[in-house]
Amino acid sequence: PATEEIEAAEATALWERKSLPDTGFKPSVVTRIPAQPDQNQYQQLGSVWLEIPALDITTSITGVPLEEGTWDVTWLANQVGWLEGSAFPSYQGNSVLTAHVYLPSGYPGPFVDLGQLTWDDQIIVHAYGRQYIYRVRANQIILPDDPLATRHEDYPWVTLLTCRGYNDSKEEYDYRIMVRGVLVDVKPDY
Repeated sequence: PATEEIEAAEATALWERKSLPDTGFKPSVVTRIPAQPDQNQYQQLGSVWLEIPALDITTSITGVPLEEGTWDVTWLANQVGWLEGSAFPSYQGNSVLTAHVYLPSGYPGPFVDLGQLTWDDQIIVHAYGRQYIYRVRANQIILPDDPLATRHEDYPWVTLLTCRGYNDSKEEYDYRIMVRGVLVDVKPDY
C-alpha cells in the first residue's frame, strides 16, 4: 500500500459447489441396493407431508442428512426427502425437497412427471395442522451442480428436484429438473 493507505483486512473465501443428489435409478431395470446403513438413516418428520394436486401426489416427507457435503437418497422409495441444510419444510427460506424419477424396481418414482408442472400450479406442504400453499414460479432443467437449487432465500420458497436424461454410457443422469414455488397462503389443515 501507499504511505497514506492502511491495509485493514484481507479476506478469502472458498466456494464449494455441492452436487445435487442423484435421484433416480436406471429406467425399466431392476437395481439391487444394499440395506440402509445406520449412519444413513433418514429423520422421520412426523406429520409433515407433501401434496401436488396437478400430479396427483400425496406422500410423506423424510429428512435426508447432509454427510460430508452430499445427500444419499438411495433409500427414499416413494417418499420425498427434505435435504438437511435447506430450510425446514414450511419455514422461511428455501426448502429443498427431492424424490426419485425412477425407483430401484425400474418403475416410475414420485417425481417422474415433475417437469409437467407449470406456472401457478399448487405445491402444498402439510405440517403441524396447517397447509402451506406454494405456487410454481419456475420449472427448469439444470446441471447436477447448479447452485441455484440450494441458494438461500429471504422469503419462504420450496424447490423440488429430480433427475432427468439418463445417460447409458455414463450410467447416470446428466440433468436435474428443478421446480420452484413461493409461499402464497397458509390455511388450517382439516
